[in-house]
Amino acid sequence: MRIDPQTIESDLRAAMHAVPSPVTAGPDPVARVEAGITGRRRRRLLAVTAAATLVAGTAVVGAGAIKQDPAPSTTAVSAEPVAAPQLLRRSPRPERQPCRLDNVGSVEWLVQSAPWGLSTGLALRPNNSERCTLSGRPQLSGVNSATGASEPIAVADLGPLDNSITRQFPATIDPAEPARLQIRGDKCPVGQKPRSYRALMLTVGTKKLPLPSSRRLTGICGADVSPWFVEPPMLYAALNAKLRAPAVLRLGQDFTYTVRIDNVFERDYPLSSCPVFRLGVADVDTGPWQRINCTQTSIAGHDSIEFTLPGHIPPDIGPGPHKLTWMAAMSTGEVAVADLGTDGTAVTITR
Repeated sequence: MRIDPQTIESDLRAAMHAVPSPVTAGPDPVARVEAGITGRRRRRLLAVTAAATLVAGTAVVGAGAIKQDPAPSTTAVSAEPVAAPQLLRRSPRPERQPCRLDNVGSVEWLVQSAPWGLSTGLALRPNNSERCTLSGRPQLSGVNSATGASEPIAVADLGPLDNSITRQFPATIDPAEPARLQIRGDKCPVGQKPRSYRALMLTVGTKKLPLPSSRRLTGICGADVSPWFVEPPMLYAALNAKLRAPAVLRLGQDFTYTVRIDNVFERDYPLSSCPVFRLGVADVDTGPWQRINCTQTSIAGHDSIEFTLPGHIPPDIGPGPHKLTWMAAMSTGEVAVADLGTDGTAVTITR
């Protein structure tokens, strides 16, 4: 049987027009940073066969969603100690009308939720419906533990407050926002008998504000009551952060953990320099601020970077359930806090 080459060519062309040839578009390469930061890019793999169309290795991303690989690869990256960064905080507010204290409860004792959070101390939340200003120094009194008499506590001047905490004076606050103050006891000079006080009370004008019963002043000769102030909140970057760590850690243990930072917006988030970070556990810093060694210049819109970092559990933390806290300071001064909604990542510390 004689085969006509032209017929073969015609049949082949017809078949090619009838069923597209298999075409495979390889995935975009995963951007690998020299220092180990792994960026995950959108990928699309389209394979067309004569029988069916198969889409493999893709993720459908809706508006505002973050693509997540089922098992992202991570690489440990090195970090080096750095000085504490300058963090962006809310700008000082101009003074407003004085806060009314005619309907206010007792002064609270607030406890910080993370090493970089607001400091532990006394706070008051005036029940005002609008922004207001609480200024000046209240007077302090208490019950003398030796005599049982209520008396004013001698005023002491112990100089400026610790400057490691950012404060704004006076306390211009929004509704439900706390105004803060600090009380420091003054040690007695040689030869002077110290006094101890309980049932402490602040007096602002005609309003008396009892302090929590657990607050006492012991062995003092006076007290320095600061003016009212606010600790302005940090400004958060438009980023989400998630930390993964072993569920059980031992006292004194060195370990590694993984952090993923997601850019939840379409626009790129710029990084003129690599982030610096700090890890904490049980409200205690586990080490100094550190900078990630990387060459990343931005986090693309709807994209993520993921990396692993070394951690350490201090040996003097009480065993039991705790939370790991992690914060990165970006090159803009904005911060990204891991697991912000749960105040950290739950772990159990054992001996």
